[in-house]
Amino acid sequence: MTAPEQPTTTLAARVLARIARDRIVPRPRWEFIFKNYFFWTLGALAVALGAFAFSAALFEVENAGWRLAVATHPDFLTFLLSAAPFLWALALALFVLIGYANIRRTNRGYRYPLALIAFGAVITSVALGSALYAFGLGGELEEAVGDHPPFYRPILVAERSWWLAPERGLLGGSVVSVAPGISSFTLRDFAGGVWRVDGSDLSAPDLTVVARGGIVRVVGVPAAATSSVFHACFVFPWEIRGAQPEPVPSPLAAISSTSERSAPAARSEECKGIRPYQQLRTLEEAGL
Repeated sequence: MTAPEQPTTTLAARVLARIARDRIVPRPRWEFIFKNYFFWTLGALAVALGAFAFSAALFEVENAGWRLAVATHPDFLTFLLSAAPFLWALALALFVLIGYANIRRTNRGYRYPLALIAFGAVITSVALGSALYAFGLGGELEEAVGDHPPFYRPILVAERSWWLAPERGLLGGSVVSVAPGISSFTLRDFAGGVWRVDGSDLSAPDLTVVARGGIVRVVGVPAAATSSVFHACFVFPWEIRGAQPEPVPSPLAAISSTSERSAPAARSEECKGIRPYQQLRTLEEAGL
């Protein structure tokens, strides 16, 4: 009965000999506990950063001006390449990968399949990121990052540049003052230039947007960049979603009433000739 025990005894002897030779000593339990919590913390931190990245990506998607892409870009593919949040999508993927790598190194973390950990990290980041976006932190993060990363420009900066093209009939900025009856209004564009905007072709929804004040988008007849007069055909509000609300200065006190001015029965031929007139009219009627 002793023969079968010899291999076990030999193995035990070899193990004991190596322990003595290499001076191996048992590690204290606190090291394993610390390592476990350390990697769980790194994993949770990576997922949290992924949530911030998702909130910023959601902010970009919401504020890219999808509906008015027909006016700002020649085709949808060009607009998509300009507006898609590639940086934040890459950051989200990177943080999820880091979170997965750290969770796998925790106690029993290796037992969970890749798909389960990755799916859980993505869902957690998306849920937390949506909550952060709802509290306005997506816009805060976008503003804080600014132009610091190379080859990156915040969506609000990019979009404002799209609406600084009077030569293409696009103008964006703040309503400074409004003439009685809204026959015209003064607009300060994003570059600081001041324009007198002719509102004779504006419809009732456009007049309401102008009367409310704040930042607006104006589509009109192409004008020279050196000109100070712009003929407006459509006016759309400039809404920033997922950001802390700011007080909007209204020029209502500077005008009598919108009722003093009736909308034109039909727009002039100049406005009907702008691109894309029919799509813009549909958006106006839909209440954009």
